[in-house]
Amino acid sequence: MSEHSTNPRIIIDASYIRGASSDGTPFHTMCEQGGRIVLIDNLIYELCSTDDANQWRASMNKLKAGVDAIEVWEHISPMYEVELKENRPYGDPLNHEITKSTRKMITNNPQYQPGDMKELIKSYVKAREGQDILTNLLGLRGSRPPCKKIREKMQKDPHNEEVVLFCNNKINNSDKIRSDLKIVFRDLMKETWVRLNPDKVDEKWIIWHLCKLLLALSLDCRHQGDQTLGKKLINTKHDLDYLVSLAFADAIASCETTGAMSYYRQWIFRDSKPQLSSREPISFWLGNCC
Repeated sequence: MSEHSTNPRIIIDASYIRGASSDGTPFHTMCEQGGRIVLIDNLIYELCSTDDANQWRASMNKLKAGVDAIEVWEHISPMYEVELKENRPYGDPLNHEITKSTRKMITNNPQYQPGDMKELIKSYVKAREGQDILTNLLGLRGSRPPCKKIREKMQKDPHNEEVVLFCNNKINNSDKIRSDLKIVFRDLMKETWVRLNPDKVDEKWIIWHLCKLLLALSLDCRHQGDQTLGKKLINTKHDLDYLVSLAFADAIASCETTGAMSYYRQWIFRDSKPQLSSREPISFWLGNCC
């Protein structure tokens, strides 16, 4: 658990909101039992990337049941830019002003919907599906792929216990992370505005966890083959953002069980950052973690 374990912070994704009961019971439970409901702007993208206006309004109505527990966090991009420029960890990702305005909006007008959904979606696509992750990953492609035995098990089941243990050891090797930090950001560090010193970076930094996610993505792409690399990067970009943020939370609430986010979470965190499902009583987990 993080330092917030007495008020555990639970990141919510769109699949969890869609799967929750219409009266928002799990969000009421989170609020009542001291949990914090964490919204990151990937969630906004997911909710806006459909033409179903009713889905947006239904989601806001569900969240209203736990509105007093809502936290809105910064997106990872501006946070890691601060770290590059100022050579310090960003700190707590909670955005107090946006949290306040979001709570007010949901309380007073849960029927509100952004006016121009298509333009909003375009702005999120531009921010999240650029070439930054692709460029960074290319610096790690020289890393050795998993052995044949592990590759075969990955292909059959990325949740396999032996695969999870292998990847967890690879990804959480501090020396490897620090070495790859220097590779990933070597071009950026030539810029005069960059102050980052990779030797000072540790788990308190967003960049540290971004690098771990790149290592996970590299392992995944290496066993699948380079032909899937470009598609894999675009399709998992949102998962990466959720999991970087998860490093600063206690759990993630998601109904996704087959996608990359599910097994990347296991590869990186094992059981330390659980994934909660709307099919399970969240009150049980909250009662045992506080």
